[in-house]
Amino acid sequence: MTVLLITIFLMQVVWMIAPAFWRREYRLQFPCLAGFTVIFHVVLPAVAIAGRTELASVESVNRFLIMANLCLAAAWLGYSRPMKIPSRSMVQFNPRRLRISAIVLVLFGLSASVAMRNVIPEYDWEKGGMTGIATILLTFAAVMRYGFIIAAILMARQRKWNLWWLVLPQLWGYGIALANGRRSPTGELAIIICMLVFFYRRWVVPMWVLMLGILAAALMYFNIADFRSSIEETTLKQRFTQLFKAESIQSISARGMAEAGGYVEILNAVKFMEARAHGGHYTLGRHFWNQIVFGFVPAQFVGQELKESLMIPLEDDTQLTGFEKPLGTCESGVAEAFMAFGYFGCVLFYLLGRYMRWLWEGAMAGSILHQFLLMLSTLGAIMSFSIQLWTLINLVIGIALFCGMLFWWSREKRSDLVNPHLRQSARAKRRHRSRRQPEPSTPSALPSAGLDSPAN
Repeated sequence: MTVLLITIFLMQVVWMIAPAFWRREYRLQFPCLAGFTVIFHVVLPAVAIAGRTELASVESVNRFLIMANLCLAAAWLGYSRPMKIPSRSMVQFNPRRLRISAIVLVLFGLSASVAMRNVIPEYDWEKGGMTGIATILLTFAAVMRYGFIIAAILMARQRKWNLWWLVLPQLWGYGIALANGRRSPTGELAIIICMLVFFYRRWVVPMWVLMLGILAAALMYFNIADFRSSIEETTLKQRFTQLFKAESIQSISARGMAEAGGYVEILNAVKFMEARAHGGHYTLGRHFWNQIVFGFVPAQFVGQELKESLMIPLEDDTQLTGFEKPLGTCESGVAEAFMAFGYFGCVLFYLLGRYMRWLWEGAMAGSILHQFLLMLSTLGAIMSFSIQLWTLINLVIGIALFCGMLFWWSREKRSDLVNPHLRQSARAKRRHRSRRQPEPSTPSALPSAGLDSPAN
């Protein structure tokens, strides 16, 4: 049964990836990127723990694989259904106001980043990591990348480099993140660059480059401890060269994962789903609210008691099985969906597929808002099979909090203002009309003729 479920899952993956070989624009779409991602983050870890009854029972592994198949099929179905976005519903923006919005976001994030340097982070591992004022500053510092993306989109649309000074601070931040082995910022930057050159230059990343990039991302993901431990002794080039050596490549095989424990997040998913199946206390989506409160209600200002009172108490079924998740690991979006609604939780992935299709269709139609959201949402969406779904929801809420009012203020009723070519054409027509003067019948008809009149 386990082999059959893994085979069915692989068949779905091949079906999702295959169009990328003959449809170039498909390579940056959600199904293709998700298909490549789940090979390393779902299939190989599942193979590594299959049959190892000391880790998990066959029944528990099969339960996870059934849910994984349902979630992958639901996401693919949600994305593959056609979607038409009415042109009237496309929000148009004033480029000048968008530039001001980008400046505000970059300066706000930059000031928080500078302030972060003067704060010593506090850690509470029982709550999951960093705590205190540093978490607030870190959240504010992340706003800078919103301004970075807006500025990058405007430069790509207008084919001018007049906003380069807004782009450099965040690029520097991405460079530091890459050097320190931070995976999410590195992946986000790669997605932003690929989408910018596709939407505004129609250049598509070659298939071999895409596959090599995904392989490098997988190697970095599963060898991150070695990558970070050698930061002080080696250069960035040496660390990336080390990733492609035999011992590092071994880590992304089923055997390597079995030996090094690279299956930990899928094992978490198996164990959490096992506990929920025994306890039966499904969250019904209430955990999403708890994560929103946890992420956006600062206990430093409102107090810990008030913050906890806003959360909905949930039963912890892992007490029945005695399982405890290792610190710093995830339980995967597949398990999260199951813990919310059982097997019906796959509907969440159907909605994820529809959301990503809506973003793609709007981005292809030239919508700045859709392109902005697509660049930020893609990484979380394709990783949702191995990390939590709530991270993507919190991302969208964070964008609404920090960018919503600025986008609202920047919207423009006149659709031609959002397109620089149409705007230049409109200005040229206005100049042409202002210079055209009616031919006078007699010289006396021009008592106040301008510089362009025949009288002058």
